[in-house]
Amino acid sequence: MKKIWDFVTSGLLLIALILTGIMVVPKLVGIEPMVVLSGSMEPAFPVGSMLYIKEIQPETIQVGDVITYQLTGETMVTHRVVAIDEQASALTTKGDANEVEDGAPVSFEAVKGKVQAHIPYLGFLADKLNSSAVKILYITGIVVLLILMYMGDIIWSKEEKENEVNSKKEKSDKGKSNKEKTNKNRDKNVGLTIDSSDNIVVDESMEESVNDKLAEK
Repeated sequence: MKKIWDFVTSGLLLIALILTGIMVVPKLVGIEPMVVLSGSMEPAFPVGSMLYIKEIQPETIQVGDVITYQLTGETMVTHRVVAIDEQASALTTKGDANEVEDGAPVSFEAVKGKVQAHIPYLGFLADKLNSSAVKILYITGIVVLLILMYMGDIIWSKEEKENEVNSKKEKSDKGKSNKEKTNKNRDKNVGLTIDSSDNIVVDESMEESVNDKLAEK
């Protein structure tokens, strides 16, 4: 039972830590996670995929790179570069699933970064975790899981100690029982018994046999 408990709790904690790492750690090294909301880049990036965008120098961008740029306000677009106009410092982009190129060139200044990696469909979960209520539940769940793991160790440790004590007691009782049986058998063989007051009592049949031998002599 303890092994099952440890397996389940450790597995859940590992999943929680992996999800946290996937969404938090990249930000620590300058990579911004973003969620794909449309199908313009399918099949390369399905809707709900998590993209990892790293800021780069626009001059290093090459045809075929997938970049994220700011369209208007907070609207971000992730499309593939199909042409570069170095004189105008602009890029021509197009969604893989679109038949035509994007309507307007993308200036170097609008480029936010280049896609470094992606995880299909993880964005659905990440999008849910962005809400404050879900974040609180997520953090609370991890704390509760840690507490359960700690309490489980205490419970199983106490049970193991009790089992160990009971096992030693059983061995001790068994040893005493065997010793008593051995003493009884030995006393029976020599015609002696030991009463409750630890006094040695000679067996009557043995006493008569000894007396008969003495009379013969």
